[in-house]
Amino acid sequence: MPHKLNRSNLSEDAYTFLRDLFVNGTRYNPGDKISVEELSRELGVSRTPLWSAINRLEAEGIVEIAPRLGVFLIEYDPERVLDIYVAREALEGMAARLAAENATSRQLSSLKANLAQQKQHLKRGELDEYHAAAVNFHEQLARAAGSVTLERLLGTVFAQIRAMRAQRKNSPPMHLPHSCTDHEKLLSAIEKRDPDRAEQIARSHIRDLTSQVRSEISLPTSPRKRNASQLQSNSSS
Repeated sequence: MPHKLNRSNLSEDAYTFLRDLFVNGTRYNPGDKISVEELSRELGVSRTPLWSAINRLEAEGIVEIAPRLGVFLIEYDPERVLDIYVAREALEGMAARLAAENATSRQLSSLKANLAQQKQHLKRGELDEYHAAAVNFHEQLARAAGSVTLERLLGTVFAQIRAMRAQRKNSPPMHLPHSCTDHEKLLSAIEKRDPDRAEQIARSHIRDLTSQVRSEISLPTSPRKRNASQLQSNSSS
């Protein structure tokens, strides 16, 4: 920074900028306090559009507003991570079902191209690039479902997944080839217009990721908070 915002739509521009700033992990660490006044000076805007953006980001689970204390970047403890993945399973299962019914030929082609990118990244050992492509695959799938509400809800989930990964920069995702194979099976079911199979694969895929998280932090079925540093992988998508 500094970075000046486009004044044509300050609230939306502030939201887009802050979301990227908080999710990419380059400036703030988990639990850091965020100075709205400092951001206001740096961006050259009043605090009103910033607070509008921050309120949206709190609703998405990216920041937390503590009365009389300030705004803090959320730290993803194990319980919070597992809650997100449980919700993700239900949402992505429905998205996959709807995508099998509604995806256009152009959307299917885009998903196929994305899958080819994932394979190339794996072949080259490009883990960060693979992860970015994998999350994008799920985002495209959400759009292919044809439900604005579902896409919006999953957009919140994916933003939190990116934030979680940024918070664990030194913990590479595991089971990547398995994840890519799941994506391939999922796309095949969607192309065959088989909603039952598509939902089953999507749910199984997310459930597998959830199980990995749970086993890595040795949590029972009903998790309680543990040290977040115990999380060693999983946002592998």
